[in-house]
Amino acid sequence: MLTYELTSGDLAEVRFAVSPAAEMVLSLRALRDPGRFPLQLQWVQAVQPKLERLDWDVLRWLVNDTMGSPDFLTPRPTSPLTQLEDELEIIAAVDRDTFERQVTAVNQELPDQLSVARVVEVLREYWQAVMAPYWDRMRTILSADISYRGHVLTQHGTGAMLNGLGPAISYADGLLRIDRVSDPSREEKVDGRGLVLQPTLFGPHAVIPFDIGAEPLLGYPPRGQAHLWSVVEPPSRDDLAQLIGTPRAHILTLLTHPRTTTDLAGELKVTPSAVSQHLQLLRRTGLVEAQRTGKQVLYRPTELAALLTGSDPD
Repeated sequence: MLTYELTSGDLAEVRFAVSPAAEMVLSLRALRDPGRFPLQLQWVQAVQPKLERLDWDVLRWLVNDTMGSPDFLTPRPTSPLTQLEDELEIIAAVDRDTFERQVTAVNQELPDQLSVARVVEVLREYWQAVMAPYWDRMRTILSADISYRGHVLTQHGTGAMLNGLGPAISYADGLLRIDRVSDPSREEKVDGRGLVLQPTLFGPHAVIPFDIGAEPLLGYPPRGQAHLWSVVEPPSRDDLAQLIGTPRAHILTLLTHPRTTTDLAGELKVTPSAVSQHLQLLRRTGLVEAQRTGKQVLYRPTELAALLTGSDPD
């Protein structure tokens, strides 16, 4: 068990983040021991044909038999919008002493010829092969969970939110206890460093830093995982049109890049006001988001829309 001691000030500074790098590294757990991750079994099965092309001479050193990983591979994220490339830059910049110490601590040995540069290269290959095709769907679940936790926090307080994170996590009287994660048990003070809460699909119960005294971080299981793989294929254009209406479905298919109301109106050969009405409804239902650039307002599909249509929101 790990127990974090939080002052009232620490509780006020609790924040949420999503880490693509952490999901990538932690997903190796599911490939190593699929039986512990029944909710991700469809993903494990789907990626099997791609695994033999990956460099397991490197990947096998990134997670051990007890599901521990070197902390430098999972830098503490700072935002729900964290990007993979930014995290890979942080990983690539780790100093050699930290790299060797953490790899050795996790594996009880340091393999010859293993370098930070090679680890980053192999992780990038791993991401493209087995994570990128599914990341929109995964991130939608993670982002939706953060929105839900934020609602609980504002309506019922930090204590209620922390106590709802998962069966292995409990909070009372300034002590946040995380069970099934550390043997022997330990206690650490947050002490103004900030506690980051990070939903992860590959816990399965909770995730904490490997190093004692590392920056406070808690990975917890997000809601909705049971439905993560329930839609095997995106709906057809006709199905989508029946769901949200033909004009709005057409607008979503045109948003392959950020576009203005006037641009879309010209493409559809309708008035800008007609397009604006459809965009406002799509925006209220979470399928489209607006971004102001100078005097222009650009519209783009959200991750929810990408999940619905099977497209890339970028």
